[in-house]
Amino acid sequence: MSESRLTRSETDKMIAGVCGGLAEYLNLDPVWVRLLFVLLIFASGIGIPIYLVLWVIMPRVEAAGQPGSAVLQDNFEDLSQTVSDKMSRLSRPGTIGTVLILFGVYFLLSQLGWLNGAIFWPVVIIGAGVYMLTRREA
Repeated sequence: MSESRLTRSETDKMIAGVCGGLAEYLNLDPVWVRLLFVLLIFASGIGIPIYLVLWVIMPRVEAAGQPGSAVLQDNFEDLSQTVSDKMSRLSRPGTIGTVLILFGVYFLLSQLGWLNGAIFWPVVIIGAGVYMLTRREA
């Protein structure tokens, strides 16, 4: 009987492979794990800290047999590298444009009365789920 280890996925990852690794370990479709994190983010905001903690403590497949301190150091370096790569891809006009669009959508929805929670959050959750399903690679 082979023992399955909880590791970050190198083949099924969107950011760091945390959801792909959890899905592999739990024998689930990664879309469901990602959708759970999105729901946790919108429901209470706890999804982001959980994801970051798992990113730091879950080893990559190559580092699975290393001591904990080496895994933590490797994961912190990976986190730092990923954040710096993503930040370098953002341009000032693109970032400002995105922020302005988000503010505009917020103010539009508040004028329409959609921000009372009855319609807004279900639409956001459904939209996030549809986005996750359409972005999934076959």
